[in-house]
Amino acid sequence: MSENIIAQQIIPVLQTFRPITLAEMDSVKLLNRMDTKFVFPVSKLLPFLELIKSEYRLLETNPLRYADYNSLYYDTPDSKLYFTHHRGKSGRYKIRFRSYNDTKMFFLEIKHKNNKGRTDKSRKRKEEIETVLTQDSIDYINRKTTLDATKLEAKLQVQFSRLTFVNNDENERATIDFNLRFSHNGKEVGLPGIVVAEIKQSKFSAKSGAIAALRTLKIREDNMSKYCIGTALVYSDIKQNNFKQKIHTINKLQNHGIPRYQAA
Repeated sequence: MSENIIAQQIIPVLQTFRPITLAEMDSVKLLNRMDTKFVFPVSKLLPFLELIKSEYRLLETNPLRYADYNSLYYDTPDSKLYFTHHRGKSGRYKIRFRSYNDTKMFFLEIKHKNNKGRTDKSRKRKEEIETVLTQDSIDYINRKTTLDATKLEAKLQVQFSRLTFVNNDENERATIDFNLRFSHNGKEVGLPGIVVAEIKQSKFSAKSGAIAALRTLKIREDNMSKYCIGTALVYSDIKQNNFKQKIHTINKLQNHGIPRYQAA
């Protein structure tokens, strides 16, 4: 199922959501937050949207109401950041450049997961995605992390389409990512059959309509890192023992009428 087919199916229900602008979303940035993630087959996306449409506003940056994102992740040559996550260690970082295609904005973004399960995100506006770090970016990463940014290199490109929702009453955002594609050095792996939902709250609240809707659809919490799963799929020779069960689960979700995955 291609992105266009998915979009054609969901656009009618997207038009029923009340819109919210980027400027209005400034009060719900949630750069320090609790994240709850879910992974489910694309066949459940439309029922999910129907369940939440009265409780959330939908970010509108174009008439289609979904946006295309392009991220370039950085890691050390020996994939230190990947293996920190693979071993389940706290205090881990993700370093990426992200292009928000509709708004033509670029950011260098740093995500830090602390030992209390909170995610702290900082970012710096950039002119473009950097395939080699500039001195300005090196200085920013060194200032914000315990890493040596001179040892970082571009490791994985991640592209996807995103829906962004803001709760009408709670301090909460929800993002829905679909049409995931991972690539590096000419190899590409696509996961057209899955959706990744992320509920972002200042502190976990059971009042989340999105979480309630996911539970109604019997979708369980599943903490999937797009960077780590993409790395495991694209770098077939990298150690991935601790991600095998998650990849197996993704493959099962892909089998809901969708090819397992596509590699080029």
